[in-house]
Amino acid sequence: MDGSIDETLALFVADSTQQLDVLEGQLLALERDPADHAALDALFRAAHTIKGNAAVVQLGEVEWFAHVTESVLERLRSGELLAGCELITLLLACSDHLRYLVTNASFGADASPAFAEEDRARLIGLLVPWLGDELEEVAPHSDATPRRSEEDCWHISLQPGFEALRQGLDPLNFLRHLETLGRLHSLRVVDDEIPPSEGFDPEACYLRFEVLLDTGADKQAIEDVFSFMRDACTLQIEPPASQLDDWVDRLDSLPEDELQTGEMLVRVGALTPDELASGLRAQRGGEGSGPIGRILVDEGFVPPQVVDAALRRQDEIKTALQREAAQLRVSAERLDQLVNSLAGMQGSLAQLAQRGTRVSAVEMVALQHALEKARRLAEGLRMARFGEQFRRFHRLVRDASLELGKRADLLVSGGEVEMDRAVADALGDVLMHLLRNAIDHGIEAPDVRQAAGKPAHGSLSVSIKSQADWVLLRVSDDGAGVDLARVRAAAEARGLLAADQLADEVSLLAQLFAPGFSTAERLSHYSGRGVGLDAVRAAIHALGGEIKLQSRSGQGCCFEIRVPAAPPQSALPALHAAA
Repeated sequence: MDGSIDETLALFVADSTQQLDVLEGQLLALERDPADHAALDALFRAAHTIKGNAAVVQLGEVEWFAHVTESVLERLRSGELLAGCELITLLLACSDHLRYLVTNASFGADASPAFAEEDRARLIGLLVPWLGDELEEVAPHSDATPRRSEEDCWHISLQPGFEALRQGLDPLNFLRHLETLGRLHSLRVVDDEIPPSEGFDPEACYLRFEVLLDTGADKQAIEDVFSFMRDACTLQIEPPASQLDDWVDRLDSLPEDELQTGEMLVRVGALTPDELASGLRAQRGGEGSGPIGRILVDEGFVPPQVVDAALRRQDEIKTALQREAAQLRVSAERLDQLVNSLAGMQGSLAQLAQRGTRVSAVEMVALQHALEKARRLAEGLRMARFGEQFRRFHRLVRDASLELGKRADLLVSGGEVEMDRAVADALGDVLMHLLRNAIDHGIEAPDVRQAAGKPAHGSLSVSIKSQADWVLLRVSDDGAGVDLARVRAAAEARGLLAADQLADEVSLLAQLFAPGFSTAERLSHYSGRGVGLDAVRAAIHALGGEIKLQSRSGQGCCFEIRVPAAPPQSALPALHAAA
């Protein structure tokens, strides 16, 4: 085998091994979070890159099997399939088989041995149900794709390095790979650099290729086609006009995170990480001058109007963050003192009026109005949206589920409901306890749930709404429900119930709120410490509220909590001390 071909094959094996590591890691991430869109995109890109690079080095077995795997990943990414345990296991096996094919190719083997062909046939048979009605042996974008005008196409300028052909990098193979993304609207070969015959080197590459590509793929996918020869060519990718508008819209929608210009452009897809790295190298090496945005424009990586939009959004975010930083965090206790002081001043004014102190009626009304307005503003500062608590709920459910070998999803609603900050903080602690309790005692292990005809993932729900001056909460799960027999046994063991004493469901559920009561058989981070629902009930009562529990065997539990939107004055010292 020619030395240059050996070098190209070694490069393919190294790159594909890296892509397979990404494939395996993202499949595991997707199993943990089937809604992880970043993982889905990374999976599809890794499989597509392997397929395209295999076509470049003419490894048909790898290309075809990667195409089949990619077809399933595309259905996952489009939402036609769900990333369940069975499918993830199958795709991991496909990743293993691709790894074998790549390794086999590294030894120069033209075809797989019989046992590998049998394994591949078995995997294809298992993949068929996940491929839809039929597996099409065509590129993802066939001739059925509507033709678009030249203005709607990506403009790709490819200048292979002088030594590309000697390195086994045939530009035509990459252009064929490019066709898997869409349709080549036009291809122009520029031969201006070909020298006179006496200086011509038949093994050197003098050509430049100008391509108009009609595709719905993004910039990163186009760059990935050339990843195999990225260091051996000069590549420029210019977007269609419609893509510019999309990038600007995405920049305007970025969250208020403090990002550098390059990071913003990468996040919206206007710039690839390799292009950003190249621009930063030029800036550090003195090849470019000025800010990174200008360098990226000069290098032809990003159109100037997109950089301008990024800089404008950067200024908007900076202003918003400065405005947020200017806001003061006030101690709730001192805020209460201010409210009480204003109320006392109102009372004093009323007393002055009753005594006939020489204050005109107009002045008195104006003063009372001003004080009332100030008091209401101070009370408003004490209010908080309950949605501020939601982030820690999601983290708790994730961590506790993993630690206990279970799977659970959390649904939340009512984050816009406002209440006194002290109430919000106290309820947040209560709900954290109830969610931990639900995962530990309520949600069953995945195999137990499936045996009972339930989804492997348990479901927890927190909903909150306001009603006049009250806040209503529901915390529910779809777990096993309360085991009343175990509750009774624990109550008898603690002397709370006699062995012959009758007890209905309501009275047994009430036992769960007794101080120190626990049905846990072992001590753990989550159970068995005797500090349970009694502490929850005490906290709710301190807020002037009430809590009720309902349970249905095999279907789960539901806690209903009702508390005032503002705590009673008598509860404030205790709440502030707890905070």
